[in-house]
Amino acid sequence: MKKSVRVSMSVAIAAAATLALTACDPPIPPDVAAQMAEQTYTCVEGDVTISGPVEMADPIAQWEMSLPSSCIDPLPAMTLTATQEAAADLVVSTSVPPVETCKPFATVPLAVESANIVFNLSVTSSLNLTPKTAAAILNGQITRWNDKAIVSENVGTEMPDQPIIIAKPAEKLAFDSLNGWLGRLGFSIDSSAIERVTKHDVNDYAALADGELALVPGSYAMSLGLYSVSIITGTDSATKEPLLALADVSGTSSAATQWVAKANEAGVTVSLDPGLTPIIPAGFDSAATPYQAIYPVNLYLCGEDTLLKRAAATFILRLDSQGSLGASNFNQLNEGARTLALVTVRKGLPEPKAPTDN
Repeated sequence: MKKSVRVSMSVAIAAAATLALTACDPPIPPDVAAQMAEQTYTCVEGDVTISGPVEMADPIAQWEMSLPSSCIDPLPAMTLTATQEAAADLVVSTSVPPVETCKPFATVPLAVESANIVFNLSVTSSLNLTPKTAAAILNGQITRWNDKAIVSENVGTEMPDQPIIIAKPAEKLAFDSLNGWLGRLGFSIDSSAIERVTKHDVNDYAALADGELALVPGSYAMSLGLYSVSIITGTDSATKEPLLALADVSGTSSAATQWVAKANEAGVTVSLDPGLTPIIPAGFDSAATPYQAIYPVNLYLCGEDTLLKRAAATFILRLDSQGSLGASNFNQLNEGARTLALVTVRKGLPEPKAPTDN
């Protein structure tokens, strides 16, 4: 049965996107197309299933609730249904789904995940480490909390004379992300020092013992309320205070503005360019020191390439839908990456058009 596809236009579109287009006009630039798409709801009749990690449950629930109310008469009825099944039309994951459950026809970034060093110490909820010291701890070269290197980097905190317990294993993507950052700074983690696994349960780290330290995805740290290490990246030339890259929304969002997005036949990929100057958020005087141990949470469009799946993915990548990530433990993409992802998944859908004055 042929699917019904219709586009609803809202009242206004940014001036840059209001040019009337004809068949003779060149293709719409991606940024303009994205602006125009923000003013539309492209609805295809049918239901789309979506699965994702438990940390993404709240945003998925919000998308599930808001999509039907956006596709109302006279638009075709389109719905989104969350599922715990491994196989779904759309899969949200940091790692590639097994091919038997999802053979993606498109993959695009959806959100930002980080790799956090978390700890439990009865004497403090704040811990600063240089890349050298962090790597030495994870490599097993520094084994006690009152080591002189840790003490010198945490002036004012009386570090306890007790052993450092390293919880194992670490999630592979988190390990690779942190090791990539520390390696760029000249201090790598020995791959044999920490066992790595593809995936483990967030509850494995629900109760760290006093003196215990672990390397986990940032979403786990936020979900469990764990304390995260801040990385000392240098010294402020004016104040002589250490420059801290915080493993929080400010630090990871700042690093995400250093992501460079590229489109290819399979979708969109992102890579971090540490040489890029972080973008200053609106309303702030400066950007936070970037916490560069980040990696993407991807949206996989699975199975047969259909307009229904593309329309649902487009809805999820809208700017207002991205706002739902605030209810999760993940951060939003930078606008360049989100825009390219949105334009990529829209392929084949009716091209958004600027409203006329008629």
